[in-house]
Amino acid sequence: MATGSEPLVSIVVPVYKAEHFLGTCVKSVLKQSYCNLQLILVDDGSPDDCPRLCDEWAGKDTRVTVLHIPNSGASGARNAGMAQAAGDYLMFVDSDDELHPEAVEKSVSVASRTGCELVIFGKRYIDEQGNNLRIAVIDQDMLCDKSGSDYYDRLASLLRDDYLSSPWGKLIARRLVDGLAFDTGMVYEEDLAFNIQILRRKPSVYAMHDSLYCYRHMDSGMATVYSERKVRNVVAANRLKDALFAGKLSKKGLEDLSVHITQDIGWIVPQVTDAFDVPIDKRVHDIMTMVGDETCRRYVARGARGALLSKTMKVLMMLNNRWLWRKYTEIHDRRNR
Repeated sequence: MATGSEPLVSIVVPVYKAEHFLGTCVKSVLKQSYCNLQLILVDDGSPDDCPRLCDEWAGKDTRVTVLHIPNSGASGARNAGMAQAAGDYLMFVDSDDELHPEAVEKSVSVASRTGCELVIFGKRYIDEQGNNLRIAVIDQDMLCDKSGSDYYDRLASLLRDDYLSSPWGKLIARRLVDGLAFDTGMVYEEDLAFNIQILRRKPSVYAMHDSLYCYRHMDSGMATVYSERKVRNVVAANRLKDALFAGKLSKKGLEDLSVHITQDIGWIVPQVTDAFDVPIDKRVHDIMTMVGDETCRRYVARGARGALLSKTMKVLMMLNNRWLWRKYTEIHDRRNR
């Protein structure tokens, strides 16, 4: 078990409408085998019982700090929490998720042993009732040495394996986040945009095979709702990925990045087509905006074959023809409305 002589780890939890899961989340943090923690609960103007519950936890454990702020969204809440973080390392946990009991201890141990400033671990997905859905981990541990010639290829592999998209599931050295902030103007992929800011500082990264984060998949949420801003954010995020990796990848690394970007766009297309209250012409325009963006286009052409998408979606994305997208959307409407 770690002691107070070990590095302080600050864990930021944005809290909003999570009264049914907050207790489980907080307990999973406070019962860590690693004790030198600062838990920052950021009440993001939650309208339920979360503000009172947060204060109760602060009264039970001196390691808990509570911030009550006007509703600012998850990004604004994380920024507020970061500003109060005193730790040598930082972690993010969502208020309806959980940490494995040894998540912090194992991560700090890896950081100490390898000198890596960013440690990433795998995750287990559960549903709202706590039933296991799937485990998402890489086949084996991976070191991305910042001095290695394959540094960016390895990062591209982690991106394809969904190890770089979220803020949670990571132990982050304080130096890497100093002066950074989540973009509160983004409604989608703001987490990945934040991580790209970190990767621009070129830290050595250690990715663990271990599944140490428990992610609760909610049926309703921003991740499955269409908005025009989300479409713009997808394009912007893919441009950020392009800027990070441009001219630095081998053929294999370029394939990994291309597959990731293609799947990223392909996952959003059904959300657009499902927006039945939006005119077809508008939906088609938004789809073609994502697929046809000059930066994204060359990755789609390369990544479609290896992407985990239907054959129909791959063909549509590669051709990106307005008439075909319209027919596809019309057929979708007739079948589902």
